[in-house]
Amino acid sequence: MPLHRRSGRRDGIAATALFCVAIRALSALAAEPAEALVGPKRSIVVDKFDSLSTFNTAYGNWDVGGGLSAMLTTALDQSGRFVILERANLDRVIGEQQIKTANATNPEAGPQLGAVTAAQFIVIGSVTEFGVEDKGGGFNIGISGGNGLGGLLGMKKTEGAVAMDLRIVDTTTSQVVQTLKVREPISSTSVTTSTNYRAMSLGSDSFDNTPLGEATRRALEKAVAEIVAVAARQPWQALVVEVDGRNVAINAGRSSRLKEGDRFRIEHIAGKLTDPATGEVLSVRRKTLGTLEIKSVEEKISFGVLDPADKQKPVRGDLVVMPR
Repeated sequence: MPLHRRSGRRDGIAATALFCVAIRALSALAAEPAEALVGPKRSIVVDKFDSLSTFNTAYGNWDVGGGLSAMLTTALDQSGRFVILERANLDRVIGEQQIKTANATNPEAGPQLGAVTAAQFIVIGSVTEFGVEDKGGGFNIGISGGNGLGGLLGMKKTEGAVAMDLRIVDTTTSQVVQTLKVREPISSTSVTTSTNYRAMSLGSDSFDNTPLGEATRRALEKAVAEIVAVAARQPWQALVVEVDGRNVAINAGRSSRLKEGDRFRIEHIAGKLTDPATGEVLSVRRKTLGTLEIKSVEEKISFGVLDPADKQKPVRGDLVVMPR
């Protein structure tokens, strides 16, 4: 074989190998999370979203606010970065505060009425846009079909948006740590069947395959990414369950990715400064009581030994914070 042909073949093989390496590198980058949550999983609650009644009636009396909050809860759970807690019967932040002040966080085994685990964050939201409008059509052909699809086949332009306003609240301090606006526009032109949203359920497979469903999914993906970024900027927190001398139990365990040897700071909230006009929490005074080293871990509780830093002893309900 002539030398220049062998050289060209080697160059081609090298180029192919380089291309494969580049593809693998891009795939690895795509697989990496946009933001990493350092340390244990944060606990979070998604409250039922507010929404306009017109959104509900337009699609066959859907519960748009409840549906989107449930879908966001599922998406956060699937991200693998949070411990998801349910609060169906509790009032938002006030409920979270009452859990702690009334000692309703119960470390004892077995289900009991009112026995709940306090969350670090609660997501409160409002659905501000949720709709599509079909415009235009060159030709229409009558057809029949199920799953909400049927009626006319034609050239259709679909416009609209899915938008949500979100507030992420630190339940320990009642501070709104971040407000978010998430909006995903809908704009697509295609030869498609008309969509009868009233014949399908919010969040169903048939809904997911519609322009509105696809925009909803993308909006929720944006919301998850934003919530992860906010949580990453806040130190992980748990609560003291029981104190016996220097032995301390806390309300987080394997489900929160805790392990033996982890070290945390125990803090006591000494006071809060609030705005006299609005009642908004402006600042929180904290006192460091010592360092806790985890010695044993169960599914939802861990036990450690305290290295005191102050004469004041920790009490049930004090904060357990991951050092930055």
